[in-house]
Amino acid sequence: MRFLFTALGLLTGLTLQAQTITLDACYDAARANYPLLKQKGIIQQSADLAVASLQTNRRLPQLAVNGQATWQSEVTKLPIELPNFQVPGISKDQYKLTLDASYTLYDGQLTQRQVAVQQATAASAQQQVEVELNRLKEQVNGLFLNALLADETIRINQAVMTDLQNRIGKVKAGVTFGTAAQMNADALQAEYLRADQRMADLTASRRGFRETLGLLTGLPVTDSTRLTVTPLPQAGALVVTRPELQLFKNQRLAYDAQEGLLDNRLKPRLSLFAQGGAGRPALNFLNNDFRGFFIGGLRLNWTISQAYTLRNDRQALALNRQAVDVQQAVFEKNLSVQLRQQQTEIDRIEAQIVKDADLVALRAKVRQAASVQLDNGVIAARDYTTELNNEVQALLNQKLHALQLLMARITYKTLTGN
Repeated sequence: MRFLFTALGLLTGLTLQAQTITLDACYDAARANYPLLKQKGIIQQSADLAVASLQTNRRLPQLAVNGQATWQSEVTKLPIELPNFQVPGISKDQYKLTLDASYTLYDGQLTQRQVAVQQATAASAQQQVEVELNRLKEQVNGLFLNALLADETIRINQAVMTDLQNRIGKVKAGVTFGTAAQMNADALQAEYLRADQRMADLTASRRGFRETLGLLTGLPVTDSTRLTVTPLPQAGALVVTRPELQLFKNQRLAYDAQEGLLDNRLKPRLSLFAQGGAGRPALNFLNNDFRGFFIGGLRLNWTISQAYTLRNDRQALALNRQAVDVQQAVFEKNLSVQLRQQQTEIDRIEAQIVKDADLVALRAKVRQAASVQLDNGVIAARDYTTELNNEVQALLNQKLHALQLLMARITYKTLTGN
């Protein structure tokens, strides 16, 4: 079909001068433009603040102001009575205001373990965001490939309209000279109007795909933007790098950090402490005057009862790890099935494409013969348009299969995480 390939060549030449956007660029732009990406920064900032608080509390002494006022029904009395001497008594209302300070000398690496838990938890949360962001590729794939299919369909339809327009001109000339029937001109005109109507639908669909892709990526995807796909590697050369695998790894690391924190519970704590204040009575309980006082020294704290539940807590963490292992096994099993199905789809489409070229050539040959017959008045216009539509359908199927193969290969690549 001379007009078809001439029109396709002209349209392709115009497209090459337009701005080019690749599928990989759409992936990157969609990721950068998606609001969920900000969640990673929020998670990191929260983790940094939590770590900074833990390190500050470990580095600086702990201060507390305590006060109390009490009244008690009985106070300590000395069982001594001396002549001409009044043994001092203690008031039943007592008061104390203190400033308590403590500084940990040894915490059994408690702060270090707590920091590790915070960082591991944040890493898991951020990787979960990566898993969600990776799903954007599926949306980009659908919009991108549908836009490409719309481009190819429009090009073919435009070439058909050009061919029909030229054919209508010839038939109308034949009608004028009495060598062709008006019915043939009307049939070709009706087919042209149908193609023009189809062009309006295709143009609207094409614009919709491109506008949605632009909205998702934030890129200026206009009607003149050329969408391209960089060469894809062979399926067998791709290594699985799905973000879910890193998520499972991070979850295990988080449980390892929690187990380290569990082990720390059985370690003793050694700290300096000091207490200063005023009260009645003060340290000398026989003195009933308000007086200041100070106490300082070392404090050892070893909570042995933490061992009661340590075994159960470790078993709970072990079960959590097993749950992660099961989730990963299920994921890898499903992924292997999906990859196998996708490879089967690739093989099926490749087999169809081998026959497409021969089918298009045969349909073109039949349509060319019908064109000659129409010019000679042997067949009616409807017979010609039937063969024309058959050729167009063969071309569309060829383009569709080519895009389906591209989509299958892109889907395989996306499934592997590349």
